[in-house]
Amino acid sequence: MAGASVNRIVSPGPLHCLKLILEKEGPRSLFRGLGPNLVGVAPSRAIYFAAYSNCKEKLNDVFDPDSTQVHMISAAMAGIYCTFLPRKE
Repeated sequence: MAGASVNRIVSPGPLHCLKLILEKEGPRSLFRGLGPNLVGVAPSRAIYFAAYSNCKEKLNDVFDPDSTQVHMISAAMAGIYCTFLPRKE
């Protein structure tokens, strides 16, 4: 077996795959499933930004207004709020 050649399969790159999808299925196929995904993500992002905004307003009175501390703590608190938000399952 010394010196035996090994045939390796080279997978096509992402641009080649994109080209094949566009040729075979058309441009609409790239956006299939986007609507339901946005319906699921939009409320979560709205809750996150509402929590972020409220926390930022309150922290601006405690720290220097619009400082790095205010932004970092507000983002952390909004993330925690969205993570532990009670959900009906």
